[in-house]
Amino acid sequence: MARTYLVETYGCQMNVHDSERIAGLLDEAGHIPVKAGEQADIVVFNTCAVRENADNKLYGNLSFLAPIKKANPAMQIAVGGCLAQKDQSTILQKAPYVDVVFGTHNVGSLPILLTLSSLSIRGTILCRKQKAILLRKTLLCTLAMRVRFPV
Repeated sequence: MARTYLVETYGCQMNVHDSERIAGLLDEAGHIPVKAGEQADIVVFNTCAVRENADNKLYGNLSFLAPIKKANPAMQIAVGGCLAQKDQSTILQKAPYVDVVFGTHNVGSLPILLTLSSLSIRGTILCRKQKAILLRKTLLCTLAMRVRFPV
């Protein structure tokens, strides 16, 4: 059965374009848009560091999703865009249940990052570049990528 997704956009016109691209990538990966009123299996927040209140909207919505994620650990939450690129550690400090944090140069890698995250024993993937290798369900990362596993 196909997983459902929702892409939330906070920010500038470039974020809107990137969100359309993210939706297309998730479609290509076999996921389908969530129906109105239903909870998505994958929630992606595409954020902007420039627009006022984008960070407040992000953290408010992440807090709202915390109990939903706790009840459904298979649900995935990804945060992308320039705010995510700038504030990776802050995002994970405030919302350690986020599965993937990716920057503007990694939009095309989101489907594989979600797959890697689902295989990584609930690890959080922080992506700085696009390279990651999956070997026997173990993440081997290039120097440009860091994986953080909750203790």
